[in-house]
Amino acid sequence: MGDALMIWTFALLVLAIVVTPGADMAIVVTSALGGGRVAGLAAVGGIAIGASAHILFSAAGLSALVAADPEVLALLGWAGAAYLLWLAAGFLRAKVEPALPAPGAAVAPGAALRRAIATNLLNPKAYLFVLIVFPQFIRRDGWPIGVQALLLGGLVLAIAVPVYGGLALAAARAAQGLLARPAAILLVHRGAGILLGGIGLTLAMAQANLFNPGG
Repeated sequence: MGDALMIWTFALLVLAIVVTPGADMAIVVTSALGGGRVAGLAAVGGIAIGASAHILFSAAGLSALVAADPEVLALLGWAGAAYLLWLAAGFLRAKVEPALPAPGAAVAPGAALRRAIATNLLNPKAYLFVLIVFPQFIRRDGWPIGVQALLLGGLVLAIAVPVYGGLALAAARAAQGLLARPAAILLVHRGAGILLGGIGLTLAMAQANLFNPGG
């Protein structure tokens, strides 16, 4: 894939993951429902802090792995394609039920921040994403691996923070809103599954071409 296409593909992948209801989204919504706009935005800040830690881990870890064995990037590439297809299958099979609790006691912004950081740092999917998906979009003949990982991480934050920020403001204003409707959540899951599956197949074919360029 060319550089521009690779960046757009990565951005679409990140957007699909960000807009799909999960732990980060739930923490933003529940914080906004329980503590209003300030608590919701504090949760967004906590997610950004946790994501930044994952990004730094990726930049350091990928550099070390590739320095030790350059072929590890190709192996991770295959694993990433398989992981995306596995995620897609899960989204397409998902049966969604209403899961968000009713607004409870007020949530302090500091508590929302700490809870969001902990939720993000303890999410194993975030580690899988930076270690398995990032290598799909890193060029061996490009800038240093760590620099590329940091740039990809910056793109993740540039997409996630506005999306979650808007969600926090909407949740604070409209209470349960869209996320309380199982049919809408199910539609998001199906769309994300189709998108992730298409990207996974594309990356698998690109990986196969690396091993068989004349095929």
